[in-house]
Amino acid sequence: MRFHRPMTPPDLTDVIKAPCRNCGAQLHFSADKQKLACSHCGNTEDIPFAKTKLVENPLTYRFENQQLPSAPTEEKRLFTCGNCGAKTQVNLDTPTITCAFCGSRNVNPDAQKTRLIEPAGVLPFRISRAGATERFKSWVGSDWLAPSDLKAGAMLDQLHGIYIPYWTFDAQASSNWEGQAGYYYYVPVEVRDANGRVVTQQQRRVRWEYRSGSHSAFYDDVLTMASRQLSTQEGTVQEVSRYEMNDVVDYDPRFLLGWEAEVYSIDLPESAQKAEALIRDREMNACAAELGGDTQQGLQVDTRLTNQTFKHLLLPLWICAYTYNGKLYRFMVNGQTGQVAGQRPKSAWKIALLIGGFILLVALIYWFTQKR
Repeated sequence: MRFHRPMTPPDLTDVIKAPCRNCGAQLHFSADKQKLACSHCGNTEDIPFAKTKLVENPLTYRFENQQLPSAPTEEKRLFTCGNCGAKTQVNLDTPTITCAFCGSRNVNPDAQKTRLIEPAGVLPFRISRAGATERFKSWVGSDWLAPSDLKAGAMLDQLHGIYIPYWTFDAQASSNWEGQAGYYYYVPVEVRDANGRVVTQQQRRVRWEYRSGSHSAFYDDVLTMASRQLSTQEGTVQEVSRYEMNDVVDYDPRFLLGWEAEVYSIDLPESAQKAEALIRDREMNACAAELGGDTQQGLQVDTRLTNQTFKHLLLPLWICAYTYNGKLYRFMVNGQTGQVAGQRPKSAWKIALLIGGFILLVALIYWFTQKR
């Protein structure tokens, strides 16, 4: 991974050019074929899936203490289309540029250089546009509480395959813990019921035991999203972010050909703090599990993190939307696994039926209880 001050070229004529060897048209990376493909003549060309540069980088003191400068602001530069040669003005930090004249999508290698840390790896798309559409159709009709005509009436409105910037963190965690584990037991107690009769009931008590111990674990590839633009939808992003990280390969801008991409807008120090909080929270849960008991009190955990490292990666995500009855709903599809999450409308009459059925069940249970 390279660290540098951004170098600003006078223009963006150095876009990635990948002409087809057969017809000369611009190639794109095909999720279905896992090759560079030509939409014009159908030719395909191999692209190496190398893993020689995926090194872990130490999370040094200056990064932990927010001494890494923030990403620079956007600047306008002249972009020359690699397909038709048209010239337009674009933001310097735009990774993929769609030409307004010929519609071709170009990759701007200088975009990643506007950030102090360039990507070490990329997880290539495996789910194509057609694949994302099929998964949407299966997902949108799978909710029992959704309107019956949702699958037929939902119209795809937006479908964007985008490489999203991520930070991934590794750390060795060592924790010392202490607390009290409570174990339930029951004792017979005589009480008066509603009719004034003396009856025996089993009342719960808690026996407390002090315990202490230690826990250690290595946390590998703790992901934190580095897109400020998607932070308002982070819950949905997390639902579809179960990536198979073993498939990450060395960053090659040609994997971005034909796709959209984003440079990171959440810097390393902020993401490192978030990852550390996630690790400490997992350590707290692990220590609570070791403390055991039916209930707990006074759990204290002291966690030390060592061997902290990070990588900057680009991961594939379909950001999508559909309309139903004139309203827009958003959803996302994992660009590698096809997992789907997002918004779905609910059927009012189905919800009413569910609530009515629950009330009826409670009433029947109460009726049978009273008859006894």
